[in-house]
This record gives sequence, C-alpha cells and structure tokens, in this order.
Amino acid sequence: MKKKSQLLLSFLILVSACKVYGQAISVSPAAAVKLTDFSLVGNKTAAPIVIDDADHQSVKIAAGLFAQDVKRVTGILPQVGPLGTAKPDMVIAGTIGKSTLIDKLIAQGKIASVDKIKGKWEASLWQVVANPVAGVKKALVIVGSDRRGTAYGLMQLSKKIGVSPWYWWADVPVKQQTALTLNVAQPTWDAPAVKYRGIFINDEDWGINQWARKTFEKEFGAGVGPKTYEKVFELMLRLRLNYIWPAMHEVSKEFGDTPENAELADRYGIVAGSSHCEPMLYNNVHWDSKLKGGWNYSTNKDSVYKYWKQTTLDRKDKEAVWTVGIRGIHDRGMETPPGGIPDRINLMEHILKDQRDLINNYVTKQYGPVAQCFVPYKEVLTLYDAGLKVPEDVTLMWVDDNFGYIRRFSNPDERKRAGGSGVYWHLSYYGQPHSYTWINTTAPALIWEELHKAWENQARSMWVINVGDIKPMETGIDYFSRLAWDPEAQHNDTQPQFLKSFLEDNFNAELGKPLNQLLTDFYRLGTTRKPELMNREWALTLSDQNARQLQSEYENILQQDRTISARVPAASTDAYTELVGFPARVLAATGLIFMNDRSKVLGADSITANVEIEKLKHYLEGEVSNYNTKIAGGKWAYMMPGLTTGKFLMAWNSQVAWPWGEKKQPDAINKTIDSYIIRKASSADGRTVSGPAQWTAIPGLGNSGEAMALQPASLSSSWKPGDQSAPTLTYNFKANGKPTQALIDFMPTFRLYPGMQLRVAIAIDGKLLSTVEVPGSNGKEDEKGPNRNQGIRNNYVRSVIDLSAMSAGDHKLSIMAVDPGVVIDRVSFSN
Repeated sequence: MKKKSQLLLSFLILVSACKVYGQAISVSPAAAVKLTDFSLVGNKTAAPIVIDDADHQSVKIAAGLFAQDVKRVTGILPQVGPLGTAKPDMVIAGTIGKSTLIDKLIAQGKIASVDKIKGKWEASLWQVVANPVAGVKKALVIVGSDRRGTAYGLMQLSKKIGVSPWYWWADVPVKQQTALTLNVAQPTWDAPAVKYRGIFINDEDWGINQWARKTFEKEFGAGVGPKTYEKVFELMLRLRLNYIWPAMHEVSKEFGDTPENAELADRYGIVAGSSHCEPMLYNNVHWDSKLKGGWNYSTNKDSVYKYWKQTTLDRKDKEAVWTVGIRGIHDRGMETPPGGIPDRINLMEHILKDQRDLINNYVTKQYGPVAQCFVPYKEVLTLYDAGLKVPEDVTLMWVDDNFGYIRRFSNPDERKRAGGSGVYWHLSYYGQPHSYTWINTTAPALIWEELHKAWENQARSMWVINVGDIKPMETGIDYFSRLAWDPEAQHNDTQPQFLKSFLEDNFNAELGKPLNQLLTDFYRLGTTRKPELMNREWALTLSDQNARQLQSEYENILQQDRTISARVPAASTDAYTELVGFPARVLAATGLIFMNDRSKVLGADSITANVEIEKLKHYLEGEVSNYNTKIAGGKWAYMMPGLTTGKFLMAWNSQVAWPWGEKKQPDAINKTIDSYIIRKASSADGRTVSGPAQWTAIPGLGNSGEAMALQPASLSSSWKPGDQSAPTLTYNFKANGKPTQALIDFMPTFRLYPGMQLRVAIAIDGKLLSTVEVPGSNGKEDEKGPNRNQGIRNNYVRSVIDLSAMSAGDHKLSIMAVDPGVVIDRVSFSN
C-alpha cells in the first residue's frame, strides 16, 4: 500500500502544468478504484471536511454549505472542523497563509502546481494527495489563493455532486445518491478573468421587496434586509460572483443603515459597493433637503461631505469598491447650480479630490489598493466626454444604453489607465422610453456579443449587471457568471452551448433538447419584441405576413410549453415553471393579445378578438397567481408582479401598454407592405475573410436568430472603405430593370469610442457604391433619439440602399467591413 501511495504522489506532482478547468473533476456514484479517485461518501460514511480555525469566515461558511450539500445528495452530513482524529479519507480545504495544514503540505511538496495560484486573485486548486498526514491515506485538497478562492473551490464541488446554484432560488431538486466518488485526474486550477463580477438589485418595488417584506423577512419590516441578503450572498458564492450593488429604491431601507448587511457581506467574502448614483457607498434616496439642505456640493458642501465621511468611517475596514463622483438624488441628474458644462466639470473634479482624500485617509489597505469606480451614466457621460479628468487609478465603468448596447469603450490612451475599465449593463430596466422589468428575454447571444466585445476592447476590471429582483432573471445571471469568469472560453456558439449545459445542470437529460428548442425560440421572439415593450402601435406596423408568422410562433411557444410540462417530473415542476415555463407563457400570451388586438383594429370580428383577449388576460393572471401562491408551497408569495404596475397603462412605467388601456382608435395605420424578399444575413452567397477577421454567424443573436457579427470586435478589425481585403458578405439578387432598393438591418450597436465610426462599404457587382454608417451609432443619440427610440425596441436599425439604375438580371450586393463592432441581422431586396 505504501508503494502504491508513493506512486500516486509522484504522479500527482509530475503531472503536466497546463491550465485545466473543472472538466478535470468528475463525479461517480461508484466506489473508488483509481489512484486519483476520492471517496467523498461511501459505505454510509462521509469524509470529514478539515478547515483551519484561523482561516477566513467565508471559507468556514463555504465548508458548511458544502457539507449540507453532501447531505442533500446522500443524506449523510460530513463533519466540519479542524484536524482531529485521522480518517482514511478526508477533505482538506484552506487558504494559503491562513491554513497551517495547507501551508505545511505546500512546504513538503505534496501539493503540485501551487505556483499556478499563489498570489493570484480568487484562484482555486484541487488535487488528490496520498498520505497527506499520519493516519490519512488519501485527501481531496482544495487550496485557495485567497478567501474567495478557497470558498469557490468548495462551491464548485457542490455543483459537481449535483447541487445546482439555483437549488434554493429556483427550487431545482437534488438527485439522490448513496455514494459519491470524485476523480481529480491531475492537479486542476482555475481563476477568474474579470476581477469584479457583480449584480445590481434594482427597481425592486414590486418584486423582491414585496416578497421580503410580506413573506420571507417580515420581522425586518423594511423590505430587503439581512436574511434576504444572506441568501443572495450564498447564491453569489455558488456562481462565483463577488461584487454587489444592493437594493436602493425608496421602498428599501438603505443597505448601510443596517450594519448587519455589511457584516454579512464581509463574512461571505462579498464586495459590497454601490450604484452609479450612490457615491461613497451612501444611498441618498431618503435625503431630506429640509433638514440637511440640498443635495448639491456647490451650495451645501459641508452637509453632503459630513455624510460621506460618516459612511467612510462606518465601512472603512470592509472590502469594497468605492463609487466616486456625484449624480442627483436617487437616479436623477446632477443638481444645479452649476448649469454649464465647464462649471460642472470643475465641481466634479473637486468632488473627486475630496472623496479620494477620505478614502486615502481612512479606508483599509489590507485588500490591496482601494478599488474605486466612476460610472459615467446618462448626464455624467456628457461631462466625461467634454473633458472631465478622472484619476488614473479609478476604474471607468462604461454603460449600455439601458437596452443592452454599450455606448462606448476606452480609446487607446484611456486603455493605458492603471484603473482600467469595466461595464455596467442591463438585464432589467426601469425608465424611458419604456421599462422592462417583468421577465428576462435578453438572449445569452446578445450578452456575449456585447460583453465579449467589452473584453476584446480591454474593459476587463469590473462587470456589473442590473438584475432587477433576481427572479425571474436566473438564466441571464447564470450565463453572465460563466461569461465573466472566463470570456475566452465562450465563442460564437455560446448560446446553444450554454443552454445545453445550463439545462443539463438543472433538469433531466431527456428534457434537454425540447427545453433548448423552447428557449431558443423564446429568446428569438423576445428579441423581436420584449413583452413589456409591446404596444398597439408596434403591432399595427407589422406586415400581414409578419403578424401571421408571429401569431403562429407565439402559439407554438405555448404548445411546446404544454408538451414539456406534461413530461417534467413532479419534483422539477416548480423549477421548470420558474426558469422556463412562466417567462415563456408571459411572452407568448402577451404577443397573442396584441396580435388579436391588431386584427380587431384592422377590421376583424371584434367580438371574437375581444373574447380571445379576455381569455389570454385571465390566463396570464392565473399564471401570476400560480407563481405567487402555489410554487414551492407559496414560498414566492408577492415575488411576481402582475399585469399592472404603473398607475397609467400607457405610461413608460406600466408593466405593458395593454390594448385595453388605449383611449382611442389610431388616426392612421402605418402597416408594412410585404414587398421585400427578406434574407438572414447568415444566408450570404459568398463570404471572404481577412486573416483572423471575418463575418461570423452568432446562433441566437438578432431577429433572425443568427446575426452576422464582425469578429474580432477589436480595433484590429478596421479597413478603409472599399478595401478589397476587408471581410465581405455577398448576396445574389435579381433586378427587373426598375428602380429597386436593398434594406440592411443592423443591430443597434455603437462605434467603439468617440472619434470612431461604425460603417460598412457597399458594392454592386464589384463596384463601390457607398459607405453606410449604422444609424444611431455615433453616440449622439440617447434612447429617445430618432433612430434609437425604435431601434432598441426592435433590436435593429435599418439602412435603405437605393439601387435606381439596375439592369434586368442577376446582380451581387457586397457588404464590406470598415469599422469593428458591426452586426448585420438581415438583408432584404425589393420584390
């Protein structure tokens, strides 16, 4: 036996030093037979989990969670604590420099490849070690470079043994096993690519706040509090998310006003920050101007500074990212005076200096240089682009347009900044031109297209997504966590690959294909129009053919849902409804309501249409009621808002601008005429590449479900207009000798940074015709602008190419790359 153990040790130390991800760890219910097998549970006994008393609290919490997960799977609870009586098999987990046993094993050379994680951020290493200490034949060792590295190492094992990160938040059942054997074929390590990976709980008025206040955390009495945050922090550990912007609306008690919140975040190793309108971790939503004076640093500096200083003193010993700068109260624009841009810039630079003096004077450096971010959101972006100087070590958090399209990235000089850059991005949004907070229809393919583009353009320090109430954003949050951990592991086929993995993690394998198809259709139709953004005007602009097609596809979604629902095991019914069924039903039923209303307005039988609309309305009300009263025995009561949230149905903050809220018939019908041959951009008849640069089909992206993105989306993908070496898409078409048109539907992305453009060159039969700039891409429009107002709702903007002098016969339209960041969805020709 001794000889066998020595051979095992030699094998584990000499193994090749390539980076290996979690796939190198496998789990089996069979008994351990290989040298690299480890028996976690066998013969009705669980291996103890050894944790040093001196290790971080977050490590102890993770060890406790892992032990509970083992019990969930096997019914057997492992012991957790310091090394006591030796057992043949033991789990040893610890942080370098905080675990005496881990440090000893490293010093003895028993843990291989420690150099791969030592000194790294949040790195984990897994290895099976023979004879680690006297009396122990084999140990599964988890080493962390820091407190989160160790915790993540344990939580990844929970996922491996079959406990979904969503076991609590989405009621995903755990498959029972009588034994658990882990195989770690070679030392395996992992570390994140994006340093801070965060979520923003926001616009919580109708969902998580009501649920916490009336169901889960009644005793707190003020909405989202410590009990809720503890569940959020556990979820974040399991998803390897490390950074939170807490709930901050008026309905919520300020995060910082309950000291236990920050204490809990610290215990779980979560970095608690604050949003773009909460400078210095201070939420001003309940700022009383009568008592404290105006929230204006130019007229009431002493009062504002006083509260910033107090927050700094309250949070000085906690790991945090300090948001610097200023906006107005809550999410309003910066107060006046001053009103002019130069004066506002001067004031903002003065504010930045005072805030940084507070940070430098009081905040702990035990976690390294104090992390700080500046979020140029809405009016603040105007100041930045006008010349505002932000200190070099502050991270610039670039923002999307609230609908998923990032407004700009760093220019070449900004990319040299020590603080780097990051992204603040929306899965949920409460604001004009219309909110979308009910369900998550944002396709993983769009998340990839925009955030991978951020990665390619050096926005790598900090990513935060607005997740609304967390539910029902689960799938989007899960995908974001994987993408932020390792963007380079996700490629153009990221959506189908993610859906396959996510569904396997949370449902039976035999449901994988039908679930994948349902979600693929769901995201494509949600790209065509989010249910929250549907209205009568949109429905009436559809061509008859398009309306018929959408009606058929919405009905198909409901049919797929019914078929799958009948096959889902009883134990998974709640999880299915939460993760798939409810969002699919909301999208499809809402779409059908508007298709029926469209038919009625256009002259169809109004009685029949009204009956169907009323039936669908009751159906949706029943689905909301089921979510709030029956799922998981009423666990989520008050979590899911209903069909009406705003006071006025036609207002921007209503759940949906339902047709029964319309006060009059439309004055004019602007119905699209079916006069074009519409092609997916991916159906190009010819395609050329230029080195690594090419037009790449992205499954799941765009209205077509397979938009063509110019890859890579970095500065290297640039050509002069008409350059014959540029990547080119070619489409064959016929002309009849009469004036004709081609339509190009682009996704409404932006140029990479101010001073650049977002263009393609157009050639006909090999001759350069024109250069086309993607409408609304120059950064001068907001979401109310002439191109973007509808572009962000439709998820495309259109360029019309006049082909007035075409001879009858066959021709070729070529679209040649010019600038990086272009995504083409469809190409159409006059019929």
